Amino acid sequence: MNQASLSSRIEDLPLPLRIAPDMAARWRDTEEDFDVAASSIVEAHASDGRAEDVPVTDLRDWGVVPFSGRFSLAPVARNRTPIPLRSTAFTNLAAKLGAPAEFIRDRLPAPLQLATMNYLLATAREDLPATLRMRGDQVTAIVSSRYAPFDAVKLLDSVRTILRQQDLLHAVRARATATGLVDVVRLVIPSEMKAVKVGDVSAVGLDISTSSFGRSALHVRGLVWRLKCTNGLRVAKSNGSMSVRHIGDPGRLRNALAEAIPTAIARARGLMDAWQRAVAFMVEDVERQIDALRDLSLQEQRLVKDEATKEAGATSLPASLDLYTLTNGITAAARQLAPARRLEVEGLAAEFLTRKIRGAS
Repeated sequence: MNQASLSSRIEDLPLPLRIAPDMAARWRDTEEDFDVAASSIVEAHASDGRAEDVPVTDLRDWGVVPFSGRFSLAPVARNRTPIPLRSTAFTNLAAKLGAPAEFIRDRLPAPLQLATMNYLLATAREDLPATLRMRGDQVTAIVSSRYAPFDAVKLLDSVRTILRQQDLLHAVRARATATGLVDVVRLVIPSEMKAVKVGDVSAVGLDISTSSFGRSALHVRGLVWRLKCTNGLRVAKSNGSMSVRHIGDPGRLRNALAEAIPTAIARARGLMDAWQRAVAFMVEDVERQIDALRDLSLQEQRLVKDEATKEAGATSLPASLDLYTLTNGITAAARQLAPARRLEVEGLAAEFLTRKIRGAS
């Protein structure tokens, strides 16, 4: 077969099925009380479609079918209309079947996509119990039957109760919210502000994050919030943070929140002390130090260099910088990333800061 004939055959293949997009990620900087911020998160999820959980005894009784050009799930008994899969749900299903999600999604024509997924479903050796997390008429995620829902309303109601019990409800201000695959409410305590430099004020606070789509555990992390540029510095994992998986009884997650919130604030106060010390701590060979941040991609490292240069008020990256300025370069770069990645990089910034401070002690 010559090249022209092969190309013609390839062009004649059916197009791959499409996947419905996940809920769009949105980060919103704000300055409002807790109840207003909580309402904005709840409203964002309500606009994404009515939430419903559909328990499935065994996914082997379902099949992958085309519906309006999209991957969809339908019971073999054909007793309901096919349900389109969002991106996360398709990835979840592929993972349960041990299939390479990206390859099937992007590289195969529709008949092979369907044949592969349905063969793997039909030949699975064990029962595949699951819960379909729905928004409107789409499957947003396919989670374990042990999954403990703790979505926006439950989360924020629980946080509000805990803040009120600890006389913090009217003492905190929401400075950011994020919605999408991962939700975040970022709270600061205005009464615990400190001028780290003249005219450069930071406040103690905390981040509370979770996911309605099985993409994140429930996290509570202390925070230092720089008001001048709305950069956040999250307490590093190694310095203490609460993380609870969505498994078992939702009451377990509420109890973990009640313990974690005051602990996170105490950790944030400790980070504030290190933050103040960073002003007088010099870092040499700055470019090499940034290149050594292996948890950052090359593009993220370039962003850090650009932002650190701006923070220093220089035209090129200085060879030496105070640790405060360099760390602000990392958190400023984080602001340009998707919400979930932003949180990770803000934590890496705190890890970098505390490691340097401890090394000098």
